[in-house]
Amino acid sequence: MRVGGASDVGRVRTINEDAFWFDDRLLIVADGMGGHVAGEVAAAVALETVKEAIGSLRLQPGAPVQELVRSAVREANRRVFERARRDGLDGMGTTLTMAVVVDRVAYVGHVGDSRAYHIQKERMVQITEDHSVVAELVKTGGISAAEAHTHPYRNLLTRALGTTPDVVADLYSVSLDPGEGLLLCTDGLTAVLTDEEIYRVLEQCRDPDACARRLIDLANARGGPDNITAVVALVEES
Repeated sequence: MRVGGASDVGRVRTINEDAFWFDDRLLIVADGMGGHVAGEVAAAVALETVKEAIGSLRLQPGAPVQELVRSAVREANRRVFERARRDGLDGMGTTLTMAVVVDRVAYVGHVGDSRAYHIQKERMVQITEDHSVVAELVKTGGISAAEAHTHPYRNLLTRALGTTPDVVADLYSVSLDPGEGLLLCTDGLTAVLTDEEIYRVLEQCRDPDACARRLIDLANARGGPDNITAVVALVEES
């Protein structure tokens, strides 16, 4: 599996509160919130906690990977929450979307409105569900998916990491066939590009770093109103 990623402050913000990390089996994106400094801190603490919890493990097929993902997210939540209390950073929190790939199965843990997608050979499927007010409104038929992009509550989360003493992560598992892959990204990408536009870029590009950079360039061409982060993993065809 080949993996690449990139992050950009965008065209409006002055500080990048996103964080990302990857190796050949662990992918992480986090979108910090809480304003100057606090968002950066929250995203960094969450990312380092997950790296510490998962990065050194020698995972084999049959290992309880979902439980390890659940535990890593809960520990990240605890550390962000305690850091906010210790440093008086009220409102500090972050999204967290991570994937651990073992034997071509991706185990995804998710809190917030960053996203994980399954890149298939003829389409791209969203794996995660956004924990946001507008996502709930779309789900119940209150607004359309198109209206969600401009809704005044589009940035309000219903679940985030570090804002409460405990958090429940959504867990998913997806099998990856040869030629398929994963995209993990923050809402700075999905707020300005449709899934179809994102997939067209991924369909035309087989180098993960170049894919991530092209997606960011396209989001910036649309105004780049937020920080933008993308991590792309592609399974070899052979």
